[in-house]
Amino acid sequence: MIGDKLIYFDTINSTNIFLKEHWKELPSETVVWASKQTGGYGRMKREWISPRGGLWFSVLFKPKNRPMNPWHYVRLYTMAIKNVLSKKFKLETVIKWPNDLLVDNKKICGILGEGIYTGKTVAAIIVGIGLNVNNKIPDELKDIATSYIEEKNKKINLEKLLKQINSTAYYKYYIKYFKNNTISVFTKQWINNLNIRNGDFIKIISQNGEKHGKIVSIHGDYLEVLLENGLIENIYAGEVSLRKESV
Repeated sequence: MIGDKLIYFDTINSTNIFLKEHWKELPSETVVWASKQTGGYGRMKREWISPRGGLWFSVLFKPKNRPMNPWHYVRLYTMAIKNVLSKKFKLETVIKWPNDLLVDNKKICGILGEGIYTGKTVAAIIVGIGLNVNNKIPDELKDIATSYIEEKNKKINLEKLLKQINSTAYYKYYIKYFKNNTISVFTKQWINNLNIRNGDFIKIISQNGEKHGKIVSIHGDYLEVLLENGLIENIYAGEVSLRKESV
């Protein structure tokens, strides 16, 4: 079960960094949880503010005979957290491709997947989760971020929430779908919960600038996009940020 081994820190630089340093000696499904991170980060190494009150944790996966694509494990937690917030706490979210959860277009959760490689083989996968729960959002971020307490004016017991999320991830999705012959079924469920659909117009933001286009099709690891110049391009999640545009 995910979280059978739980390591807790009051303060740490980053739960992901801890697991990257200790993955060899720890069992698969180890969870590292911290009340505060001083060096939290998200995709493209962007800073993730991690004050007390939020739920900051990372999970180590090094399973045998299961798919070892880091994106599958990011999706595992977007789906589990979305499910728990909706069913247990009456807060509806949507998944922003590829790894965030939004409430009314404001980020409440970010999830990062990192692969540990031995040569060209993925030996372990680390999933880092940053969920805004009981932490107030700074004024300068309130247009783009939110937390559970900001939305509902209530607090949640973080340890209980952590157990609910990991239990849902394990029993509802991991055990059932994380096999080579059923992972595609899970990926389709994830696609159906995204905030984008075929035909949507999007802005694609990368280090090289911005592009605009229309989604032709959504796949597990990429989007097929018809660009303004008439060319079709595959857009991969690790390389860009995405904004949905109104027509």
